Amino acid sequence: MTQPPDPKKVVLELIDHTRKIAATQDRGDLVDRLGRAEKRISDPQIRVVIAGQLKQGKSQLLNSLLNMPVARVGDDESTVLATVVSYGEEASARLVVARPDGEEPELIDIPTADLRTDLRRAPQAGGREVLRVEVTAPSPLLKSGLTFIDTPGVGGHGQPHLSATLGLLPDADAMLMISDTSQEFTEPEMTFLRQALEVCPVAVLVATKTDLYPHWREIVDANTGHLRRAGVDTPLIPVSSTLRSHAVALNDKELNEESNFPAIVKFLSEEVLSRQQGRVRQHAVAEIRAAAEHLKMAVESELSALNDPHTRDRLTAELERRKQEAQDALQQTALWQQVLNDGIADLTADVDHDLRQRFRTITFHTEKVIDTGDPTLHWAEIGAELEDAVATAVGDNFVWAYQRAEALAAEVARTFMEAGLDAVRMPTIDARDMGAELGEFRSLAQLEAKPLKFGHKVVTGMRGSYGGILMFGMLTSFAGLGMFNPLSLGAGFLLGRKAYKEDMENRMLRVRNDAKTNVRRFVDDVAFTVGKESRDRLKGIQRQLRDHYRDIANQTTRSLNESLQATLAAAKVEETERNARTKELERQRNILRQVIEHADRIDAPAVAPAH
Repeated sequence: MTQPPDPKKVVLELIDHTRKIAATQDRGDLVDRLGRAEKRISDPQIRVVIAGQLKQGKSQLLNSLLNMPVARVGDDESTVLATVVSYGEEASARLVVARPDGEEPELIDIPTADLRTDLRRAPQAGGREVLRVEVTAPSPLLKSGLTFIDTPGVGGHGQPHLSATLGLLPDADAMLMISDTSQEFTEPEMTFLRQALEVCPVAVLVATKTDLYPHWREIVDANTGHLRRAGVDTPLIPVSSTLRSHAVALNDKELNEESNFPAIVKFLSEEVLSRQQGRVRQHAVAEIRAAAEHLKMAVESELSALNDPHTRDRLTAELERRKQEAQDALQQTALWQQVLNDGIADLTADVDHDLRQRFRTITFHTEKVIDTGDPTLHWAEIGAELEDAVATAVGDNFVWAYQRAEALAAEVARTFMEAGLDAVRMPTIDARDMGAELGEFRSLAQLEAKPLKFGHKVVTGMRGSYGGILMFGMLTSFAGLGMFNPLSLGAGFLLGRKAYKEDMENRMLRVRNDAKTNVRRFVDDVAFTVGKESRDRLKGIQRQLRDHYRDIANQTTRSLNESLQATLAAAKVEETERNARTKELERQRNILRQVIEHADRIDAPAVAPAH
């Protein structure tokens, strides 16, 4: 029984045939387009982001999954830099270090043993900022095309790594959300999960450390209920990284099943690897079909002119008409540039307004909290709540901006279809253009004022009562009473109490004003940083969409021009040249027809032509 052909090999052959014909027709734009499709299907990096809060076992899970130490594990905050792990024949590690003036980052090789240390201040970086760590490992799981990204934990005051982690998700194909079984989902975890699933819906929740907590089943059941009430149908897989490591070391299949890691492997194989490879293949087939259609139009136009000179004038007129229609359509889609520019301007204003509105609400709420008590007693709690609220607001703003950017891309594509052109392929909004690497927010400044001690309160009261005793003592001395008598002591007590209350009220007013000033300064600093990043992010999206749709418009115009020029050139071809040229064109036409037929047969229900 013969084996069915490998779809990947078939697609690569179709790309090769189509690219050769594109090269003979000097269609460098289509050659480049097919080259990108070939690169994507030959080496499809399927990115899986591992995310979660601090100390949930992300790095240990990755090490156990790959059966090799590729990520740092420890009692402190282990993962402090995003670590990208991909396949390599030999294990290796390198730092990606920033260069000044926006130059391309520098890659610096480091020993794999250094992965166990904090690499933010690695001596190899020479004091420059380390952007991420890249690791290669000879793991069979990676050889299939998977690339894992171990992210810093998003917990802690202000969730400092939240924005950077969210910024990785639009470019990810799947996510492993990690939470240990020590307790039920916290509110920050549910918030992050909601934000992450909006950007990367292909995900699984992994409940780790089941070997440490006997009550893990109750925690898993409770978390399943939380997800159901939140309307989240993402599966939850309880696992033990420790059992997995022992199972691999002992080659114990039963222990491996007990660790439940096969469930993660099954998710990666069936839900991530197979589906993403299918999507990559569909995209490549769409690119092949589009390029073949462009080339076939030119070949058939020239062939018709060579075979039937009497129809040359009619064909020329037909092509001129189509060219004029296309130019008119493209002039109408010059609307797409206006739609894009207006859309980006509106989106920038809306995103900025949304962020400011969120920050205003947070500021008003925090100021109300400050007005209800003594901020010096609860400043740590107020700061933690404020920083978490700001981080959540930034995350929600990013998710909303990403969704609006995708909607804008669809709106621009619609202008092409309304102009009478065929459907165009939608661009993928690249996370590297989305930005969102906002770094760590600075913590809220400390209050200069501290809670009053008992001695200070006594001194304040005595200072107020002293004047009262002295004043009333002198008045009562004219009546023959001593300086210290019940009347003067009572007056001193009343005045001392009044002075103490006034001093406390003035101090509280001053402390609250200082607290509000610190809150506003912190929120303004974050708004300044996030606003700049947001504008840069949207400019990147604008450039990405502009280049994408400009290429589509240029290819459509060029294909019609090439067809027209080929038809006109056919009239000047001599008889001997005409026969040879006719045979070559017929060969190319047959190849292109077969390419299109094969492309239609591969994943036929899912593929739509892209132009």
